[in-house]
Amino acid sequence: MFSGCGGLSLGFHAAGFDIAAAMDVDPVAAASHGTNFHPGFPKHAQGRDLTVITPCRLARELDVGDVAGAFEVVVGDPPCQAFARVGRSKLRAVDADPDAFRADPRARLNAPYLRYVESCLPLTVLIENVPDVMNFRGRNVAEQICAALESLGYVCAYTLLNAAF
Repeated sequence: MFSGCGGLSLGFHAAGFDIAAAMDVDPVAAASHGTNFHPGFPKHAQGRDLTVITPCRLARELDVGDVAGAFEVVVGDPPCQAFARVGRSKLRAVDADPDAFRADPRARLNAPYLRYVESCLPLTVLIENVPDVMNFRGRNVAEQICAALESLGYVCAYTLLNAAF
């Protein structure tokens, strides 16, 4: 989910995983991901909006079988602009509003991501974001995501990692 051109997919592919499907709302990013991981299969190169496309529809469009059990791992890195300090300042400048980041709809994309997890029930879930996701509008979004995953039966933890390592 939120695949972009495939940075996380590349890491998982290098670790031996098959990339069965991807989703990104940006048609250029989706086309790049499709070219990188599913060359010759244009259905994998289309932009798709997870707030509109249901998990069952995605599974049907990409021929991955029944959505429950179609994926062993679901990976995503929801947009970070509303959470990241740099993104917040850019949003403030664009809107000329010091609280513009609070209204950014991208800050609420964790909910449809979690609906996908609930429908797919993969063995493992990974969500990547920026450190400031742990303090957004006075709340720890990572903690809220963990609570939602735990309610689905997952053992969940979050941590701050330096990607350089």
